[in-house]
Amino acid sequence: MARKPRLHFPGAVYHVTLHGNGNQPVFLNAIDYCRFLLLIQEGIEKFGHKVHAYCLLPNAVQLVIEVDEIPLSRIMQQLGFRYTRWFNDWHQQAGHLFQGRYKAILINPEDYLLDLVQEIHLTPVRSGIASAPMNYPLSSHLAYCGREKVIWLSTQRTYLQIEETGVRALMKFHAYVNEGSAEDARVDFSRGSEADPRILGDEEFVRGVMKLSRQKYLPKTNPEKVMRIVLERYKLSEEELAAPGKNRLNSEARAYLAWLYLETGCATMTALGERLGRDVSSLSSAVRRLQLKAKKDQKVADKYQKLLNRVRR
Repeated sequence: MARKPRLHFPGAVYHVTLHGNGNQPVFLNAIDYCRFLLLIQEGIEKFGHKVHAYCLLPNAVQLVIEVDEIPLSRIMQQLGFRYTRWFNDWHQQAGHLFQGRYKAILINPEDYLLDLVQEIHLTPVRSGIASAPMNYPLSSHLAYCGREKVIWLSTQRTYLQIEETGVRALMKFHAYVNEGSAEDARVDFSRGSEADPRILGDEEFVRGVMKLSRQKYLPKTNPEKVMRIVLERYKLSEEELAAPGKNRLNSEARAYLAWLYLETGCATMTALGERLGRDVSSLSSAVRRLQLKAKKDQKVADKYQKLLNRVRR
């Protein structure tokens, strides 16, 4: 299934993560860390975005970025490319440094910014490489608590959610982050919402993001609806659909059903496989064969489109 396009509009706030290729280290010494932070600053000066928080781990990076007109993809492409080129030259290495594309979840900052910054600052503690956020010098926590100056770090929007100003805001923020270390994370920031895995926010926020990004909003499809439509079209029961054997009609129905699962994202192939007693690889193979057939046979393509239209009504 084709990868969904990146979401962009001025003011969008993202939780961005980068991992070393094969979990390899991306920072080997203090010079590497300093170079990466310098490249972040140069990117801000060039593209006009904001960085609300950061945490540099030996093999990963976490950032909270608020974009302006320049999309996140361009910002991260330049940052990753420039750092990789410098790292390979400095350490006399070659090849990919980071693992594939960066991951970005667009968040509702009014609901999640403060908790996200807290979790990013707690990452070294939860990873077991620091005893407390204040003891880890490679995150933005020290700057938030007034222990160091990072001129390009944007803290004001986070402080506004503390509802304090001046020294009281610094103290309250420090206490708030420390409180989080004694409990599990309130939110899983590694994933988005059920409505759209790229976005963390309620359905109203997701609708707004899609409108601002000039993309069509498609509410999450109920897998029961998809199953019912396919069963009705083929005049089958679910027991017949899941029956063992190589009945041609049943096989075709399963292939269309799996294709609709992939297209709508209503549920995973694993869930469908468990429901029908089929392994994921056989379902995926059936979908690929059907998709290839649809490119050559307009009747197959039309049948799929009619099923998809019914699902989306």
